[in-house]
Order: sequence, then C-alpha cells, then structure tokens
Amino acid sequence: MTDIEKIKSSVLRKIKPSRAEEEHARRFVSDLMRVAKTVSGLDCVIVGSIGKQTWLRGDHDIDLFMLFPKDVPRQELEKKGLEFGKRIIREMRGRHEIRYSEHPYVHGYVKGFVVDVVPCYRIGKGEKIISAVDRSPLHLEHIMSNLAAHDEARLLKQFCKGAGIYGSDVVMQGISGYICELLVLKYGSFEAALKAAASWEPGAVIALDNRQYDRKKFYNQPLVLIDPTDTGRNVAANLNPDNFVRFVLAARNFLKKPDESYFYYGHPKPLSARQLSLLKARGTSFVVLRMKRPDIIEDILFPQMRRALKRLETLLKQNDFVTIGAVMHIDKEMHLIFELACERLPNIKKMVGPPIFSKKHSEEFLDKYNDAEFGPYIEDIYWVVEKKRGFVTAPSLLKHFCRQKNLEAAGIPANVAKPVRSAKILDSAGLFKTIKKNKGLSSFLSKHYFEKLKS
Repeated sequence: MTDIEKIKSSVLRKIKPSRAEEEHARRFVSDLMRVAKTVSGLDCVIVGSIGKQTWLRGDHDIDLFMLFPKDVPRQELEKKGLEFGKRIIREMRGRHEIRYSEHPYVHGYVKGFVVDVVPCYRIGKGEKIISAVDRSPLHLEHIMSNLAAHDEARLLKQFCKGAGIYGSDVVMQGISGYICELLVLKYGSFEAALKAAASWEPGAVIALDNRQYDRKKFYNQPLVLIDPTDTGRNVAANLNPDNFVRFVLAARNFLKKPDESYFYYGHPKPLSARQLSLLKARGTSFVVLRMKRPDIIEDILFPQMRRALKRLETLLKQNDFVTIGAVMHIDKEMHLIFELACERLPNIKKMVGPPIFSKKHSEEFLDKYNDAEFGPYIEDIYWVVEKKRGFVTAPSLLKHFCRQKNLEAAGIPANVAKPVRSAKILDSAGLFKTIKKNKGLSSFLSKHYFEKLKS
C-alpha cells in the first residue's frame, strides 16, 4: 500500500458516514420525500451531496427540489413553492424560515437535519433554464448515472476543505461539491484529479467529453469546467483566482510530499508580535470603515460589500490617495480596510490644463479655475494652476462621502448603504487597537499579509 493509499484509507475512516448514520439519513429522506409528494403532488428529488451519495460525515444538509411544469407562471411557482415548503416542514414537525436567493424558498430545521425546500422548473438536458436552480436535478441525474467512485469524490471534497477553499457560494468563491464530483468522474480517482490539477495553468479548459471549447466565451475565468448538462455553462464560474491558485498549489505540494494534514484546515492564527511590528514597519497608512452587520443573507451581503469596497477604493484613487490594497472582513462586525501609500496629501493640488494653442479649451480652463490659489502659469506648452485640495486625509474624505443622504445614488448598494452611512472610521492607530481585541480580524490580516502562496 502506497503512502497516498494509506492516507486515503485513514481519511475515509474519519469522513465517510457510518452505516448507522447512512441508515438514519436514508429513513429521514424517505419520510421527507413521502410527505413532500403528498403535500405538493409534484415529483420531488433530493439534490446535493446526500442525493448524490457523496456526503461527508456530519453533513446533514438536505436540498429538496420540487419540480414544477414549465408552463406554470413564475409568480405561481414562488407562491406555491413557499406554501408547499412551509407545509412540508410543519408535517415533519420542524421549524422554518423564509430565505431569499433568486427567488424565495423555505429553510427548515427538522430532527437534526437542515432542509431547504426549493421550487424549480423541470427542464431537459441542454434546455434553457427558467430559474437559476433548474439545472440542479440534471446535475443529480448525471452524477447518479455516471459516478461510481463516490469515496474518491468524498476525498477530493475533504481535500478542498483542508485547503480552505471548499464551496462555490458568494462567501467562499471556491471549489464546489459538483466540481469535485465532475473531476473524479473525468479522471477516475482522487489522485488522478490532483495530478491533473497540479498541471493546470490559469485559463485551463476541461470538458468531460474531450471536445474543444472556445475559451473566449469564458473571459477572465481562471478555470473553465464545462457543465455536461449545459455546454454553454462554466461550472467553475464562481471560482476566484486566489482559490484557483490555492487548489493547484495544494495539489502539487500534496503529490510531492503526501501528508494527512492536507485534509484538515488549520485556521490562521492572530498576528504575532513580530508580524504586527512588520505590518507597522511597512510605513503605510490605514483607513478602516467599521460597521454593524445587517440582517440580510450572505448571498446578498457579500456581493454588495465587495461592490462597496470597490466604490470606496475608486473614490480614494480619484482624490489622489494611492491605495496599496483594499480588503474586507465580515464576521459579527464588518470592516473595509484600505492601505494607503501616505497618511496626508499636500494642501494644494496641481491641475494641468490644455495646451496654450487651444483657444477654446484654454478659455474654459482659465474660467473654471479663475479663483485658484496659485497660477495660472505655463509649464512646457500647458496651462497649470494649483488649487486648494478638498480633502487632505482619507478619513476626512470617507467621512464626508459616507454621511451623504443618498449613498445609493453615489454607488453604494442599497442593502449596505445604512451600515456604511453609520460606519465608524478608523485610522492606523484605531485599526491596531481594534486588532488587539478582535482575534478574527487579526487572524484575517495575518493570513492576508503573511501567508505565502508558493509551491
């Protein structure tokens, strides 16, 4: 038995559901399906890892999909979906809440299982989707019809968990369970999938049918994995470049020196005293927005916070603050962190105008800046003035911007405008003071600044 085989055997003993757990889940799913059919009168399927028999020990999340005919109006699908979902959870003696993705669905807690009851349209392979979740039953059918190496898929999922990149949701933007299943289906085993991944370059295109696909359709996506149920779709579209590189490097490093530790995620430690000193010694300046986390689902919160981060970074650049980096950390509190090249700008700003030969533009420029503190004067062939700068520190600029009434019109997404408006704005000293109290933020910055991505 090779080192990798020994590691696989050891890991599987820990991650594969026991017979008792499998039997418990089987009985629950059988009861759930019976109730769902009785309540809805529709065909229902269990998608996700439990439906595909690739679930990991302790993972008791169940996705129940109700298949509506394509001629049912969208509004009726949503209404009936919620009505049936609530009745199903009540019949199973559980509690529920309404959640929202592309359309609302019922999220329930029943006898130790987490159950999502989701309405979708029944479509055939290659047919155009009507709602965003319509492909999931097709994914289930494809995996159940073709994948035999369920344990190999389990190992690849756990490996991705160990690398801290498992999940394709808006939070993680990593490797989904379906990606793991397709890679094992294509390459045949856990090791073969890693050997393939170890050779990937950004922009790799993979298809189960070995056909050639046009890379141009998937611009700027680090990995293209063609969906066998819809060849126009990239299964890995949500994978961000950082997690792509992490997966490739983890595969290379494991194959070079196999070790079971690769399967278990080690949470980053808070900044050490040395790391904190190195961070301060960079000689840069930090400005941070610290705000309350709104009560909205992650599918909405994370994309909107990323857009807010980009909008504020653009604002800083437009006002001559050179940003070295901009990151966000979301936990119980939210932080938008900007690292700047300098703490303070000069009181004046140099404005270079048109060449002196352009009469019309020269007149417009001189009229616009007729009250400039210095100038106008000529530099080479251009008009130049120096005017008083509106904001000489980043905190003053951000405070002015965030306190305006209509932040949505200024580019801040609606669901995060309120926390941004009431955010507390910290300078470098405020950030370092916060780090001492907030271990989660400290660990995030430790990973961001001091983790080295190299093979």
